Amino acid sequence: MVFLTGAISALANDNMRDWKTADGTTRKAELVSYDEKGRIVTLRLEDQTEIDIAHDELSTLDRAWLLEWTEFGEELQAKLEKMGGSLTRHSGTGRFTTEYSVYQPPLAESDSNAKPPMLILFHPGGNGHREILRYLEAAKATGLTLVSCDYFRNTGNNPEREAEMLQRFTELLPQIEAAVPHDGNRMFMGGCSGGSWRAFHYSAQVKRPWAGIYSNCGWLGGEIWYHLPYPKMRVAMVDGNKDPAGTYHLEHDTVRLQQAGCEVSVHAFEGGHQVPPPSVQEKAFRWLLGGG
Repeated sequence: MVFLTGAISALANDNMRDWKTADGTTRKAELVSYDEKGRIVTLRLEDQTEIDIAHDELSTLDRAWLLEWTEFGEELQAKLEKMGGSLTRHSGTGRFTTEYSVYQPPLAESDSNAKPPMLILFHPGGNGHREILRYLEAAKATGLTLVSCDYFRNTGNNPEREAEMLQRFTELLPQIEAAVPHDGNRMFMGGCSGGSWRAFHYSAQVKRPWAGIYSNCGWLGGEIWYHLPYPKMRVAMVDGNKDPAGTYHLEHDTVRLQQAGCEVSVHAFEGGHQVPPPSVQEKAFRWLLGGG
């Protein structure tokens, strides 16, 4: 059965964009960090190479966008302080040292015996500590503990890099389960775009009692991935009504997931290939947790 819901508005997506320097050179890249004191911008190119550019070498428009990006982060940090709960950073040990961030809503933070549901988030650019801030309001409203992973990012189906990331996640997951209080029967994964692509794949490749997937503008990756043994679970498909690839993949992926015994709910918002507003996230989270 497929459920349909609707909503409006959206937040902008800042994963990849064109950056122009004062000499006219244009590069497609994602923003990794900005050192305000040193006025150095670190960008990650499409081939995953990272470069540093002086703030003053960027175009006027890019400097204005960078200011907006910085203020957005500051606003979300202030929102965290107002909402309550805790946001902590952790690092895996062993062969890999993957960092991840954990948000515990006020109730989970105050009750050491609580076993809340847990959502593990992946992101196209691997910038988990910043991206987790986009999901705090919906997590607090639904009592959902968030785990947002760094490092994992889009690879363009590169088999060597994907094999390494799967090994990394297989090592990291038991450490997350041991470090973060949660209900083992209410473990979810998800993310935006390539983040949900990864969540779908890991649900089939890493055996756990996965309860569901939060798929925001995501997909299974095409028919070449339809063979994976996706488990029976709840799947919330959250798509912008202006996302050019959304309708095609949504319909075909839904059929494949239903064949695997999944229950799929579709949530629409006004926007493109981007993170939805907290109100839409909350509806999707509530449905994943068993709401109608």
